[in-house]
Order: sequence, then C-alpha cells, then structure tokens
Amino acid sequence: MPDSDKLSETAKAFIQQCTRRETITDREQVRKILQQKGIPAFDALLDVQEKYGGLSYSFGGEIDNSFCIDLWGNFAHRDGEERRIPEVLNYEGRPVVECFHVMDDRLSKAGYIDEDGKLYTLLYTTFQVFAENIEELLESEGVKYSLLREKKQWVVKWIEQSEVAHWLSRIEQKPILIEQASQGYQKWWKSHDGRLYVHVRNGRGIYAVAYAMEVADLTQLGLSSYSILRGFPFDCSYQYDRECAEVKNTMEMFHFQSRLYKTCDYSMITVPQVKEAKDIYLYVTGQKTYQRERPIEDFLLKFPALELPIEDFDHSLLEFALCNGDERILKLITYIANLANHHSHRSTSAENNVDYFLFHEYLRRIHVFIKAHPMNVHPLYFHPYRAAGVPAEHDIVKKNTVVARMRGNHAQSVSELTLYYMTCAKEGNEIAAHIYRIYEPILLLFALEGSIRVDHGLIEVGGNAFHPSSWQARAGKDPFDVYHRTAEAWRNRNVEYAIDQIKRVKWDKKIRNTVEWDFGKSKRSDEALKAAFTRLERRLGNALSESPFASVHRDQILSKLCYDYPLLQTDDGTLAYSICQRYLEWAHLVDRKHPAATKSPCLYEPFIEMLYEEDQIEKWESKAMNLIRLMELESIEKYAEVLRKKNV
Repeated sequence: MPDSDKLSETAKAFIQQCTRRETITDREQVRKILQQKGIPAFDALLDVQEKYGGLSYSFGGEIDNSFCIDLWGNFAHRDGEERRIPEVLNYEGRPVVECFHVMDDRLSKAGYIDEDGKLYTLLYTTFQVFAENIEELLESEGVKYSLLREKKQWVVKWIEQSEVAHWLSRIEQKPILIEQASQGYQKWWKSHDGRLYVHVRNGRGIYAVAYAMEVADLTQLGLSSYSILRGFPFDCSYQYDRECAEVKNTMEMFHFQSRLYKTCDYSMITVPQVKEAKDIYLYVTGQKTYQRERPIEDFLLKFPALELPIEDFDHSLLEFALCNGDERILKLITYIANLANHHSHRSTSAENNVDYFLFHEYLRRIHVFIKAHPMNVHPLYFHPYRAAGVPAEHDIVKKNTVVARMRGNHAQSVSELTLYYMTCAKEGNEIAAHIYRIYEPILLLFALEGSIRVDHGLIEVGGNAFHPSSWQARAGKDPFDVYHRTAEAWRNRNVEYAIDQIKRVKWDKKIRNTVEWDFGKSKRSDEALKAAFTRLERRLGNALSESPFASVHRDQILSKLCYDYPLLQTDDGTLAYSICQRYLEWAHLVDRKHPAATKSPCLYEPFIEMLYEEDQIEKWESKAMNLIRLMELESIEKYAEVLRKKNV
C-alpha cells in the first residue's frame, strides 16, 4: 500500500479541509473489536482506519458529491447509539470489508476494501472496482478540490471514451496527465490552460466526465452537442439551446456543526438567458420568490375579466353555467386548454402552499359527498357515476370543442369529468349538480400550474407527502372560497411558509433534563435574545419596532400555535416562543416587501432549524446566541458562508 507521505501537495491540502469526526483509530483496539465480531482484521483495513478513520468531506452545500472513510458507518456517532459494525461480503471468493461511503454522481454507494487494499463500491448488488488503494481515492478527490479553488461552479458533461481518445490523440498541445491522481483505476487529464479536466475510471464503461470552466471550453473536445450539461458542485441542468438553466437551491443550504441547514425553499431557480456558466449566480442568502412566466398574482387579477368563448362550449351548457353562477369553472377549463403543456417551472414553497390549500379543499368536497352518498373509493379514483345514476362512459367532445384542444394536457381528464357532470346537472340530475363543483379547486390548481404527484404509493402535494389511506385526515375541515383563499395564501406566502416551518418542529419531543428551572433566568435569557435579535436587524437598517406586524393577526397566529403546541406557553418554551414570534414578524415584512427584510428574507430560518434539530431545551439559548455571534462576524449577506466554514 502506498505511503500517505507520498501524497501530492494537492491531496494533502484537500485532507486539511476535511472534517475528522470522533471515531476509533487505535490499531490494536480496532483489531480487537473486529476479531470479537468475527470480522477479518487484515493489515490493509487497519492501515486505512488508523490513517484516515473519520475523514469526511462534502463538495457543495448538498451531499451530491461526498465521502466518509470510517469502519463504523456513514452516519456520525451520537451519544447512546451503538457503533455500526462493518459489513463483510464475499467478492470473487475473497472477503471484503466495508470501510467507506461515497455519494458519487448523485448515487449513494457503500465502499469495501480487500486484503490487498483495493477499494470497491457496491451499487445495489453489483461490485465495481473504485480505486487501487485509499491514496488513489484521496488524490482523485483532491483534484475535485483543486477545481473548486479555481472556480466555484463548473460545467459538467458526460462524454464517450472515444471522444477522450480523440482528444488525447491530438499532436499539438496534448492534454496533461495528472500523475498522482492516475495511479491505476483513476485517470485524470487537464488541458494546458487548465480550463478543461477529464476524469476516466477504467472498467466504468463507455463514459467519462468532463469538467469545463465555461460551456465554450468543451469545444476543445470537439463536441457539437451541449444538450445535456450539468453543474459541479452545485447541481445545474443546462438547456443550452434554449439559453436557460435550472439551478438547484443548494447555494441556500449550508453546513453548521455537521448539520445541513436549509435557508430557503427547496425548489429550483430558472435562470433566463444563460449562455455561459458565469451567468449563474450562487446567492448566499435565500430568496423566497422567483420570476415566473405566469405569476399567481397576475392570474388572479386578470381571471375575473377573462371572456368565455362561446365556440368552446355547448350553448345550452354555457347558459346553464351563467344562470347558476358557475362561469368561473368554464373560464378555468378554457384557460387550462390554452396553457398546453409547454411550461417547465418548479414550484417554490409559496406556490406549494397554494397547491396545498386547493388540494385539501378538493379532498374536503369529496369527503362531504362520500358521507352523503356512501362510496368505497379513494379520491384519486373518484368517479361517482354510480351515485349519480349515470353511465361511466361520456362523450362531451362534439359539443364542447375546448376538450379537443386539450389533447395531451395533464388536466384533460378532470376537465372532461367536470363538463360531463355539469351536462348531467343541466339535464336535471340533482346529484350531478353537487358533483361537478367538487372539481373546481383542482381545476384552479392546474390553472395555476400546480401539481399533484403519486410516487411509490404516496401522494405528494404542496411539499407534503402522505399515504393514500390517510387522505380523509388531510381533508380540509371548513369550506372556503378557493379564489379568496388562494389570493390570501399568495399575499401572505412567507407568513404561511413560516407557520408551516414552525409546525414542522417536533414540539412534543423537546425535553429538559434539569429538575427545576429558574423563571428569572428564563426571563433574562429571553430579554438577552430579543436584544441580540434587535441588534442583528439594525445592522440591516431596520428594527421591527419601526414596522410592527399587525398585532391582531400576529396574536391570532401565535395564540393558535400555543394552543396546538402547549410547550410554547410554558417557561421552558419562552425562548422558542420569542424565536417563533420574531420569525413570523420578519416573514410579514418580507411579504410587505420591506427593503431590509427582502434583502435577507431567510434571516430567522436557521433558528427554526435549530429548534427542529435540538431536542434538549437547555441548549437552545447557547446555540441561538452562537448563531447570532456567527452572523455578526461578517456582513449579513455572507453569514451563510461563515457558517459553512470548518470548526466555527
């Protein structure tokens, strides 16, 4: 096995940037533990644990590219938990022992070592040689680290081995082989100008990975198509021909004390007119809203004034809808038909909240109908034709030409059902008169380009996933005007989002270990935290006292939260109550587009994450004050960068 002292300076610098979690590295102690468990304790395995045990690193804000070298598993050891014993498998008649874990190309893989020190990964049930030895792995990861020292974001393209061979065969300016990172299984080349790197793994198949500073640098490979391009380390999806890219919000996630904090909503940002990687900006502090092709507020403003084309619907059906005040339903169907399916946006948390309310109102209407007309049916397969006493088959295309324009539209089925039952109601079917209005919330959801997905047996809507069997518990309790509620949800989208984040905290899991709690100390701590928050806000040019949250609205929200989560009413929950209060007030300022708040809309989300992650109430004060001190180390716009640093 190569000596770690022979590592390149690049690899050594990379190792210095890695974290080293607490683990067992003493050679004899490791040997003893393994032998007690009947695990082969060969020298190559002991070498790795002794030299590199606990070494871990993550490229970017998310763990799309990361590794951890440790016999005791990928997850950090916590007090009270047993260390996980490494797995032993058989590969071609030889034992291999689990000793590392990697996230590579967005795939999670367990890593193993044999007696010769060769490393393998197990992807599902298939073994692949990963590196000739542990040093080769570190050298390869060190190259990636060196890329990020040159530039924060690289364009990535998978290329064929034949394209690599063509690149290497050029007579002039042959690429440079990075020898330290190309000891055996791994091969790394770079161009003379350092703007293009190519990584090949022997036996990996026909593909290699090219890392380019800009899209134009890929021309060195003689490529003509840039249709599939990604990003490293922040995951991007480039649509080069359309001059746009979608960038995952990993730049609004950061690590603090080995935990991942998400400081924004978790969608993707579409960046228009992107021609080069340099056009993508990685924001440090998050934003809550992004430019959309058809913003929700624009739709709500123009919707009442939309005309109903008489040629779209059967004339008698149009008269029936107008007579019963249901013209809005027909307007929705026409609007959806004109949308086609060309949009490709990703919903933000604010838009997901709107989806959430509309879908729950849809479930509520189904629930009410099923109680009045017993039906053993799931709402995803809600076809109440038997209750209405009408045939399941329906043909409304001939008289309602709008349906013909919806071929392939994701809302075609629900639009047809709505028109069918409205037609039955027009013909005197009283039950059908209740049915067609059930679909109105879901039509509005589709008109706003919302989504409902069924994945692995779960319904996911509004950022929440639940099992289909629990749909009745998810149904809304009280009816509401879907148009008014949608407008309200959008107008107060950040407050709505803040409420959801507060509800996400597992309040019933929070515990205090001390027997007694000094109320005076609780009050002093709360006052100190409030003063620190005020100081933090003033650095942004604002104090909440200058633009208070509407007291009635705030008190109603906090009163409801305290009723649902009694901890917030107790002395133990005093600090948490103050954080939630401040969080809601700041979200209100963001909704009202206050200059200071819109500059740093995610100011308080790390504190909510702290409450979510930390179950020991005693630690809330110190952790909250530490967060504030970290934010004050540099300008507020850079606080996430500060929190990303090691050993803060």
